[in-house]
Amino acid sequence: MKQAKNSNLVTSLAALALLVCVAAPCKQLKSIGNPTVVKSADGKFQITVPAGWQQDAFTSTKTDMKAGNLADELYVMVINERKSDFTDETTLDDYTKLVRDATMENLIGPQGTQPLPLTINGNQGRQYEIQGSTKNVKIAYLITTVETGEFFHQIVTWTLASRKEQNEAKLLEVTNSFRSTQ
Repeated sequence: MKQAKNSNLVTSLAALALLVCVAAPCKQLKSIGNPTVVKSADGKFQITVPAGWQQDAFTSTKTDMKAGNLADELYVMVINERKSDFTDETTLDDYTKLVRDATMENLIGPQGTQPLPLTINGNQGRQYEIQGSTKNVKIAYLITTVETGEFFHQIVTWTLASRKEQNEAKLLEVTNSFRSTQ
């Protein structure tokens, strides 16, 4: 009799555990797995995105690397531009201004912070935030420009403005993963 009660208890607990696993939010299940390294076509640069992100998650023709987590509305794209395409006098600050101004021009009601200097894996960079709307959607960008030997890079991360605070750490994590493999 006691053995039957224990058997029923084990069966009940197993059923409860199964129910919890099935009912667990997909958000938790997405975190299972390994981060993904996304490399540029030439293999010279890379970023690492957390588990649950998909490479090429959106369409963009000018982007060298891109990924996103559609469920959490988190995205990154990296554009690598040869310094030789700019005048010899173009500095990282000049490049940053070009990128920042172009982004602001393409948004409705843009508001942004001033670029701050930082270093990402030994490379000098500038980082700033911009918020605004496009196609009736409010977006929050964290944009970082980085200078490596022969290139300027734009690391553009974004999320919905309403999710900025909850997603900021992941956007920073992805940005800080940028590497030159040269």
